Amino acid sequence: MPPAIAPAPKPAAELAPAPPEHAAVDAKPTVPSAADAARDAELAKLADGYVRAFTNAQPVFTRDGKRVVFVSTRDGLPQLYISDVGKAAAPATRLVQSTERVDGPTTTQDGKIVFRSDHGGDEQWSLYRVDADGKNLIELTPGEQRQRDQPFASDAGIFYTARKMSEARTSLYSLTSGAEKALFTSELPTELADVDRKGTLAAMIEIAGMSDQHLLGVDIATGKATKLYPTTGAARIFDAQLSADAKRIYVATDGGSEQTEVLALDAKTGKQIARYDVAPATALVRAMTIAKPSGLVALTLFVGSHAELVLLDGKKLTPTKQKIKLPLGDGTAGRFAEDGKHLVATWATPSSPDDIYSIDTATGVSEPLRMEPRPTLAHMPKIEVEVVEIRAFDGGKIPTNVYIPSGGGADASQPHPVVVFYHGGPADIAMIGWSPITAFWLSLGYAVVAPNVRGSTGYGRAFEAADNGRKRLDAFKDIETSARWVAAQPWADKKRLVVLGGSYGGYTVLVALTRWPDIFRAGIDVFGVVNLNTLMQVTSGAIRQVFFEEMGDPDKDRDFLAQISPINMVDKVTAPTFVFAGARDPRVPRSESDQIVKALRARHIFVEYMVAENEGHSLAHAENQTALFARAARFLEAALR
Repeated sequence: MPPAIAPAPKPAAELAPAPPEHAAVDAKPTVPSAADAARDAELAKLADGYVRAFTNAQPVFTRDGKRVVFVSTRDGLPQLYISDVGKAAAPATRLVQSTERVDGPTTTQDGKIVFRSDHGGDEQWSLYRVDADGKNLIELTPGEQRQRDQPFASDAGIFYTARKMSEARTSLYSLTSGAEKALFTSELPTELADVDRKGTLAAMIEIAGMSDQHLLGVDIATGKATKLYPTTGAARIFDAQLSADAKRIYVATDGGSEQTEVLALDAKTGKQIARYDVAPATALVRAMTIAKPSGLVALTLFVGSHAELVLLDGKKLTPTKQKIKLPLGDGTAGRFAEDGKHLVATWATPSSPDDIYSIDTATGVSEPLRMEPRPTLAHMPKIEVEVVEIRAFDGGKIPTNVYIPSGGGADASQPHPVVVFYHGGPADIAMIGWSPITAFWLSLGYAVVAPNVRGSTGYGRAFEAADNGRKRLDAFKDIETSARWVAAQPWADKKRLVVLGGSYGGYTVLVALTRWPDIFRAGIDVFGVVNLNTLMQVTSGAIRQVFFEEMGDPDKDRDFLAQISPINMVDKVTAPTFVFAGARDPRVPRSESDQIVKALRARHIFVEYMVAENEGHSLAHAENQTALFARAARFLEAALR
């Protein structure tokens, strides 16, 4: 049922008692009153049904192809599972008993599983190995803390990139005989994209900025790196993969233009051997993988706000006759089985959580690898979504995903309160897929609108770069335009508009509340950026490097960064604001959220502050998600009254 909300607005200052005139203003987390805690418990019952509708993701076949290893949230935290292929309804086996999240599984030649895990979401990832029966768990990297990326298993050992959290400087490491060895170092953030099975060549992506990246071929024996692409200019590189014989490197790139392409390059010289122009031209390649026996190429494309999977012949880079048909949604193709006959993938729709599938490469037909009931969703109405293109101030378009509660539409007699949900990034996208928080708001009678303002990915290079640096102000215009469009719709109650977002989306929340206080009645800021000048001092080294291009140089552009920092316009905020932070967040540290909480409390603005001690830039624990959803919903019941 929709929350009981009376039409008459109530001034924000009346919702919370004002502190004494000379009282110290702190950033202590809010302790709900007994009445609020009781209401939270009621709302948590509904929220938990969506949160506990677990996801299965990151699948990888064992080397013999008989089992699949994957990460599932069924225990309230991402954990490692294994199940038999062909027995989708049989129970899966949990491999590791851990109180920390796990990520990035890969399988080794001798049948073991390597994965990574951190502590409380701090992103100081360490690598672990376990047998396929769950025995002999061992930490492979117990030494110095590093931000280790996803591991790759070759027959010669384990390879991965890693860096100190405070630095952009990244090294390629090998892990053999229990010892880490640095093989190559770049002063820029760099990611290992692939390593050949023999462990002789690594394909690496060096990141100068979101639109300026370099493909490197690194000789593992010598550590010598060769820049293979681009030879001139700047291009974005989405992914890179090696052929079975390591003679070719396939690179997915925008080529520095509006045409996304996949190139086959000579691994020694970088000479182009073949090319495929992706359709539509502006689609983003989320992932690419190669079937080592046949050379078949699988692409995951972001086509606007939904995903598609495409198969290519590896020699000619031409589409195969087999078409992979999946429902409208979001997902990613994983790696092929060893024989190349099947491809694993993760897929989700607005009404069905992420799950894992096996795709027959001869027919394109997909079969579920897991068939497990999710009883909490049994009576959930199907979630419908419409993609609307809002006209921008300069004649461009703002692609927007619109969700209306079941039974309501454009002709609904009762306008809905609306949550306007801005994604993070900023180079990210609001996808049409499973979202527990969207389903939760819909169940309460809210409409949900997710605009993809300029700077979003999946709509081409120019659109993604259209918010960089001082063009950030154009993105602000898109935020205002999309919000005012929502307020004008017949299904929207313009007096009950809420702005919501996490990370850069949380920054968007605070931008909206400071610049257009007439639009939004309340805001929900989830680990949002508040002060760009202080953020650039405390965020991780890799993000700082990328933000030079996205936002500006913290020295040369200090005044501009101050101009677009919400903390410097906080006197404009009139709306009640809910703030969430992870205590161990290395990207947007809690100190950012503390700043806005103190500033709002000093102005007697109704603010509720929730801090999760066991989270970083994350909501990995189900109980934290449930608590956030419930508390935010109860907060809005008061804020929109």
